[in-house]
Amino acid sequence: MKNKLIFLFAGMLLFTVKFIAQTIVSGGIYQNTTWTLANSPYQVNGSIVVFPGNTLTVEPGVTILINNTNAQNIYIETRGTLNMVGTDQLPITVRALVDTTNIGWQGFVCTSSQGGVLNADRFRISNAATPFDYESPVSLYQYTNCRFSHCGEAITVGNEVVLNNCQFRGNEVAVYGWSYFTLNNCYFKDNGTAINAYSTAFTLTNTTFQENTNGIVFSAGVFDSMYIADCVFQNNGSALSAPNNGIVENCTFLDNTIGIQGSYNCQIQNNLFEYNDLGVNISVLTSLTNNQINNNMGGVRISDISSTANAPIVQDNEICNNINFNVDNNTNVNYSLLSNCFCGLDSSSIEQYLLDGYDDITKGLINYQVFDTTCTTILTTVLKFNETSGIESTSTVNMDLSFENPVNQQLHIFSNTPISELTITDMQGKTFHLNAVETNVFDVLNLSTGFYVVTSANEQPVSLKLIKF
Repeated sequence: MKNKLIFLFAGMLLFTVKFIAQTIVSGGIYQNTTWTLANSPYQVNGSIVVFPGNTLTVEPGVTILINNTNAQNIYIETRGTLNMVGTDQLPITVRALVDTTNIGWQGFVCTSSQGGVLNADRFRISNAATPFDYESPVSLYQYTNCRFSHCGEAITVGNEVVLNNCQFRGNEVAVYGWSYFTLNNCYFKDNGTAINAYSTAFTLTNTTFQENTNGIVFSAGVFDSMYIADCVFQNNGSALSAPNNGIVENCTFLDNTIGIQGSYNCQIQNNLFEYNDLGVNISVLTSLTNNQINNNMGGVRISDISSTANAPIVQDNEICNNINFNVDNNTNVNYSLLSNCFCGLDSSSIEQYLLDGYDDITKGLINYQVFDTTCTTILTTVLKFNETSGIESTSTVNMDLSFENPVNQQLHIFSNTPISELTITDMQGKTFHLNAVETNVFDVLNLSTGFYVVTSANEQPVSLKLIKF
C-alpha cells in the first residue's frame, strides 16, 4: 500500500511539473530561432530583440506570457524577421502574466530602418500599449480571426486596413487612423472608442458594437464613399457619430445613448432604432427613409440646417411611441413630413410629440398626415404652411411636375405636360443640362451620387430636390 501511494504521488508530481513547465526567454536573438508549441508557454522576463539577418518564428498555438510583475515596459522588437502567424484552430496567444485586464507591456516593435519585418495573423493579443508599433507604417494591415483585448490603441491605420472575423474587447481605442477601412463580421465590446476614422473610403458589414463609450466616430469627411450595412449597435454611448458621404442601411440601433449623432450627405435607410435616448439626429443633405424609429426617449431630431437648400429629406418612416418627442425640428426651416407614419389616430395625439414652431417660435413648422393603424391609409392631412421643404417622397413645388426620390439610372417625370429639357444644379453650384431620352424620361446614370436641385424644366423655373444614389 505504501509503494502504491509513493507511485501515485510521484505521478501527480510529474503531471504538475509538466503542467507548469515553461520556457523563460529575454535578451537578443542572434540566430534563426523557433518558439515551438512543444515548449510553450514562453515567459518573457525582459525585452527581446531579433537582430538583423535573423528570423524568429512563433509556431501556431504557442502562448507568450509577458512577465509584468516587475516591469511594464517590456517589448519584443524585430530588426530582422518575426513570423507570428497562427491558424484558425491554433491561434497564437500573447498576454501579460498578471493583471490581464489592464495594460502591462509595450508591445511588438518593428524597426524597418534596420530591415525589420513583422508578419502576424490569427492571434490573440492582450494588455499591450501598442500591440504592433511599425517604425514605417505598412501599406496594408490585414488580420483574420484575431483578437485584441485590453490594449491602448489596438490598431493604428496609416493607409489601409482589412479586418475579417476579428474581436476587440476593452481597448482604449480599438481601430484608429486614416484612408481605407474594410471590416466584415467583427465584434467590438467595452472599448473606449471602437473606431475613430479619418477615411478616404469606409466599408463596414455584419459587425456588432456593444457597450462601447463610442462606437464609430468619423473625425473628418469621407472623401470617397462610406457604406455601413447589416450591423448591430447596442448599449453604446454614441453608436455612430457624423456619418457622411454614403449609406447606412439595414442596421439595428438598440439602447444607445444616441443611435446616430449628426450626418452629412448621408442616406440612412431601412434601419431599426429602438430604446435609445435619442434615435437619430440628422443634418445637412441627409435622406432618412424607410426606417422604424420607435420606443426611444426621443425619435428624430433635425439640427444645424441653415436653409431649405441643405435641408434633409425625411420620408416613409414609421416614427411612433417615442417618449419625449417623435420629431424635434431644431431648425427654423419648415418641413413636410407627409409620408411618415406617427401611429396616432388623430392630430391631437400626434401634435404633442412634434416639437416645432407651435411649441417654440424659433423653430420651423411641420406638416404631417394621420394614418390608420396599418400606416397605409391616410385619414387626414395637417398643413401648417403652404410650401414644402423637400422632405416628401415626391417633389411637388409645381403641382403639375413631380418625381420620386431617390433615383439611380433614370429620372421619370410625372407631368401633364411633356418635359423635354431639365437643368440641374449640384451642391457646389455646377450646372447640368439634360435632354429627355423619351417622353418625360431622363438619363441620370452619369451623375455622381449626391443631392441636386432641378432649377428649370422646359426653360421654366422650378425648385425641386433630386437625390441620386
